[in-house]
Amino acid sequence: MFDWEQRKLYEVADYRNGKAHEQHIYIHGNYIVVNSKFVSTSGEAKKYSDKLIEPLMKNEIAFVLSDVPNGKALARTFLVKRSQKYTLNQRVAGITPHPNMNSYFLFILMNRNPYFLKFDDGVGQTNLSKKDVEQFNENYPTKREQQKIGEIFVKLDSLLTLQHQRLSKLNEIKKSLLQQMFI
Repeated sequence: MFDWEQRKLYEVADYRNGKAHEQHIYIHGNYIVVNSKFVSTSGEAKKYSDKLIEPLMKNEIAFVLSDVPNGKALARTFLVKRSQKYTLNQRVAGITPHPNMNSYFLFILMNRNPYFLKFDDGVGQTNLSKKDVEQFNENYPTKREQQKIGEIFVKLDSLLTLQHQRLSKLNEIKKSLLQQMFI
């Protein structure tokens, strides 16, 4: 086991801003526009574009830069699982981990991290700048340790999803049984 090294984000990943897509939004576009609503709903709220203006590649991270006071979207992350499918909208950053970084580890580490949330004063809209994001200072293990930590989080996410599905099924059964009781 090695000591974890403290580094700023710009030392472990590259940052870029998204671009405006408003002129290219279509119901049946070929590309999913990654905006703050898409990220904050884990990909459920979708808009489409007919142009791949700012492509996101597999293992890149979309990171929400702007939100209303005390909002739930600020600093949310989305890990891209497939290239040539997503296009990065404005007010969302694209974070490209360097080769020595595990993208899943960084995705988990950055998601709603208290460092970013402290910029929200609860009064005005919060807009994180490139400098704010790149100055994110954190301790990083070796890539091998990142991989192991990432695997644990993947297993936990899978377990949580399975438990959520099980709970939903039990609630459906409960609802059905209650309806049968009163018929």
